[in-house]
Amino acid sequence: MLFWLFFVLTLFLSCQPVPEGVPLEKYKRQFVHGRVFIKEDIKHKITKEHRFLVLLVSKPDNPNPLAVLKVKNPQFPYDFKIHGKHKVEHERLMEGVVLITAKLGKSDSLQEEKGDLIGSITAHVGSRGVNLIIDKQVE
Repeated sequence: MLFWLFFVLTLFLSCQPVPEGVPLEKYKRQFVHGRVFIKEDIKHKITKEHRFLVLLVSKPDNPNPLAVLKVKNPQFPYDFKIHGKHKVEHERLMEGVVLITAKLGKSDSLQEEKGDLIGSITAHVGSRGVNLIIDKQVE
């Protein structure tokens, strides 16, 4: 009995409210799933200091992130699932085409720094199987 009470309480407290005027189906499809790879010819540039993977989701024409996922000491290839709980502002919807940027760096900062390894790809919100390749180093 105590288990069920805890389960119901957890379910109730963990649910995010759907913003007004947004159809539930549209709200449910706010995710992007995929895998991050490191391009073979830059793998040698990874050092012990490259400990943080930061994935940013933004609209292609707006650099302000819609969602952010930070991972400490990732193993590659890294499978990711970005969804509603990673959103920066709950009111902003993830919809349409988005730009997903991966940054492997020394810090979990959103800003690119010299020596960081980066890559990006555009994808539709609701997509699965997105393959993002880290293929450049910030100079």
